[in-house]
Order: sequence, then C-alpha cells, then structure tokens
Amino acid sequence: MAYLAFREPAEKWETVPRLFPRTLSDKVKVTFTRYSPWFNDFIFPGTSTPSGTLTLAEWSQPAELAALLERYASHCYRDTPEKKQQNKPLLSLWAQWYTGLLVPPLMLAQLTMPCSLDLSPERVRVRFHETGRAEKFWLNVQPAQHSAPQDAIARIEDLIETGITPVVSALEATGHINGKLVWSNLGYIVNWFLNEMSKFHSQEELNTLHHHCFCSAQLRTGRANPLFRTMLEREGQWVRRTCCQRNRLPGVQQCGDCTLA
Repeated sequence: MAYLAFREPAEKWETVPRLFPRTLSDKVKVTFTRYSPWFNDFIFPGTSTPSGTLTLAEWSQPAELAALLERYASHCYRDTPEKKQQNKPLLSLWAQWYTGLLVPPLMLAQLTMPCSLDLSPERVRVRFHETGRAEKFWLNVQPAQHSAPQDAIARIEDLIETGITPVVSALEATGHINGKLVWSNLGYIVNWFLNEMSKFHSQEELNTLHHHCFCSAQLRTGRANPLFRTMLEREGQWVRRTCCQRNRLPGVQQCGDCTLA
C-alpha cells in the first residue's frame, strides 16, 4: 500500500491562501483544519513555543514526573482523600490523556504529508494542565531523514518506534505501570482514529493498516510489534483485549465498551 494513497492531490493545495508559505507545518495545519478541526484546540504545528512547555526528556525526569503525578493524584482523589491511592489506574488514565491528545494528530500528519515526518521526542513539547495531566502540544514539524519514500505501514511503524515507544518506556520506568497496559490503551486510540479516518479515506487501505497494527506479531524492522493483539476482531468489529482500569479511580466510570462488562 503506497503512502501516495494518503496524500492530498497536489491541486488541492492550491486552495491554501497565497499568503501562506508552503511549508510542511502549513500543510499539517491545513490537513488538521480540513479533517479534524478540533485538533487545532490542543496541538500546534510549527508555531513558536511558549514558556513552560517541556520535551519528553524534561518531563520524564523522575522528580518532574513525580510532581506531575502527585498533582494528578490530588485532583483525582480530591473528593475522597480517605481512599488509598492506586498508582496503576492513575498512571493509566494520565497516559491516556497524554497519548490520546498526541497520537491521533501524529497519525493524521504522518499518513497524509508528502514526506514522512521526523517524530523524534525532541520535536514535541507539551504543556501540562494545572491538574498535572497533558493539556496542549507544540510540534516542530520537520521531514524525516529517510532517503527512500515510505508507504503507510512504514510510516505507522515509524510513529510506533520513534514517536510512541520512548513515551511508554518513560512511564514504565516509574515502576507503577506495565508497558503492556499503556500499549493496550494505545491500541484502542489507534483503532479509534483509523475508524475516524474512514470518513475521508479508503476503507480497504485502512483495513490493511488495522490488520498490520493488530495482527502482525513483528514490525518490518524485526522488532516485536507492541500493538499486536491489543485489539481483537470479533464479528466484524475491533474490540480491546484488556481493561484500562480507569474505573478503579474514584468517580471514574467504566468505558461503554469495557471488557469487564
């Protein structure tokens, strides 16, 4: 499946106002606005980065991350201070905020741009909400250094290995959560946005991506695929394999399609 299938026809870029420089950042912004305009509320490609934003290398420092999680715990347990804090579901929901805001926009950009993007962690800066969870992101949009064109599967794999794996590793390093649970939650996010893309893209090609993400035990690089079997196909629907455990937090309900139901 060639990545060209995900690209906009060249003439469509003529709809961009002439005063816009034709930069890669501009093309990402136009794509967000055209297909998922709500992304513009919380993710900003190529804009100047405000003070108070952090890269992965900065927020994952033990003291910094511990402070963020302490703020988030105080928020989640604010009405039930007598309850014993459960770190695993707490970090699971914290990670869902972070990856739920970041991964779908990266998927859309990576699968639609005329070239693969550099998704290195240093290209992403985040601002955290007063409660300690991720709130907004800024992207330094740059082309990847790959010399050969990449198809959609290669681009998704690059997102998995370069853009997401370092985040999961940082969270797992806290000792409060197993990386498999974070990847399970990520499988749910990836599946959801592939379904969203079916509103404007070929279902056949998205089915190929679905199958590769969730049915291939290995990536093309030979490494284990961390999304493998995080979603299972049952009666024509992709369903998550394990519960995210967020319902173990006070005041948080089960997801509508929770595996425990």
